Amino acid sequence: MSVPHVEGYTIVGKIGFGTYATVYKAFRKVGPREVVAIKCVEKSKLSGTAVNNIITEIKLLKLLKHKHIVEMKDFQWDDKYIYIIMEYCNGGDLSCFIRKRNKLPEAVCRKFLQQLAMALKFLRSHNVCHMDLKPQNLLLMTTPALVLKLGDFGFAQYLSPDTYHNSMRGSPLYMAPEILLKHKYDCRVDLWSVGVIMFECLFGRAPYSSDSFQELAEKIKSQAEIEIPHGSSISEECQDMLVRLLQHDPSKRIDYEEFFKHPFLDLEHCPSSESYTKAVELVKQAVKNDAEGKQADAFTQYCEALRYFVPLISVNLIKPK
Repeated sequence: MSVPHVEGYTIVGKIGFGTYATVYKAFRKVGPREVVAIKCVEKSKLSGTAVNNIITEIKLLKLLKHKHIVEMKDFQWDDKYIYIIMEYCNGGDLSCFIRKRNKLPEAVCRKFLQQLAMALKFLRSHNVCHMDLKPQNLLLMTTPALVLKLGDFGFAQYLSPDTYHNSMRGSPLYMAPEILLKHKYDCRVDLWSVGVIMFECLFGRAPYSSDSFQELAEKIKSQAEIEIPHGSSISEECQDMLVRLLQHDPSKRIDYEEFFKHPFLDLEHCPSSESYTKAVELVKQAVKNDAEGKQADAFTQYCEALRYFVPLISVNLIKPK
């Protein structure tokens, strides 16, 4: 496709492309020279289903404002294209990040999984299921610290806990078995995808790496056992969450409540303004108890405050390469 004209923006280069859309890097012509990503969708290539997906994506992105979700800043359209103007993520995607390093240390994997979990927790509060979780859709910001942001809501759907669907959605390598097998499914399909992403972060490959879709489908249909690579060293908490995410039977898979409370993630102490506020309040209580001679209580509160402070400090330790 030729480079389109988007009112108010100057396009400076192509970032990537898909079946019916191309993403460009651009900046605003007026005001601060803000860099953005513009997803240009060719109307002529859209099927009826694809049109519905685009409409759903725009509706969702207008609603979903979260620090770990790529922000939609605006959208436009003309006779040929629909333009979705997005926050620009300057660190590429998680797939490239993993590929440059072959695999990631468990501590780095945990940081990324925590940020993804916070985005998913927000989605679940709005009964939204992403349906296409994969490293290519997890974008990275490198300044001031490395931050993961969930993008591409083209397959996303509203799915309440008691709602089931049976349409084929997602990318095969990260697709839950129940979708691939054309069974009814619910929002737990995203948790399988998280497990595949986690496996790839830790070991540098997906659990069912295959040369063809047919080979992949056969492995999943046969429920081939997913094995931790020989010689790998991961903590018990890490292995427990990985195994519970990658359950072929969704009824045996970890549920969202258990996932968000899992000790490997420890979302309670993740870096956030809320964590900082809790830490400061604990220190104030500790100082007060210390002054009143309640050293045991003060010590406990100082220790608990550290559990909030340390992640806030260590968030800057993941460096881009």
